[in-house]
Amino acid sequence: MFTICWYLVSRWKDNRFRFMRLTLRNNKQYRLIAKLNHLWKNEQDHILVANTIRALDTRYDLNRKITKEPGVEEIIKQMFGRLANSFEKLSNIQNKKILDIACGSNTSKAPASLFIDTPFGRKTVGRSSKGYTAQFEPWFCRMLFELGANPVGIDLGDLESEIFVHYRVDLGKLGALDFLPDRSFDAVQDSRLFGSPEFTAQFPNQADRLKIAQEIKQQEQRLLIANGIVIHSDADALLR
Repeated sequence: MFTICWYLVSRWKDNRFRFMRLTLRNNKQYRLIAKLNHLWKNEQDHILVANTIRALDTRYDLNRKITKEPGVEEIIKQMFGRLANSFEKLSNIQNKKILDIACGSNTSKAPASLFIDTPFGRKTVGRSSKGYTAQFEPWFCRMLFELGANPVGIDLGDLESEIFVHYRVDLGKLGALDFLPDRSFDAVQDSRLFGSPEFTAQFPNQADRLKIAQEIKQQEQRLLIANGIVIHSDADALLR
């Protein structure tokens, strides 16, 4: 009898601890969703935000990665902020074909520090290790896919397991994006190529980086449809 009671108490404690962990995990999700919902007023957009964050956690273990690298949450906020600046309604990006140049990968390394500008404040995140970082995973394309857009990711790193359309391309080569048809995208973004450790090691000379920035800017202009949207462009910012 004692053995049975001890077993039942142990099971109750295990289930209680599991419930507590699940509650904390969901609270973390809830706080992020609640914050992002301030970017849009439409109830349908709030549903899209919630569904997207939950899908990112289910597919890519977002909560665990945020806990391990707090900069990941800031990246998510930044990317949603860029969408808010570009689209009046989040639902407006559904079925849009969107190109993300230097989209990040599953083998990207962290820079010594990363400046992140979000609608909720600016933050500089230090490098937690010299190796792989979850901060530079292709979060923007993943978000777009869950939101119902048609993202196309371009990067030199590993994207083999990703479910969105992607191409492995060396953006350091002039004409690297020539294979993409003219006027084929509703919106484009390029972000963090020029600060990545791999790129700066390949092109330590600032003049070479400026040439590549000019190439990317020209390609963005070629690839956008009439009245297409530049969501964000580090290339343009570097040239300014």
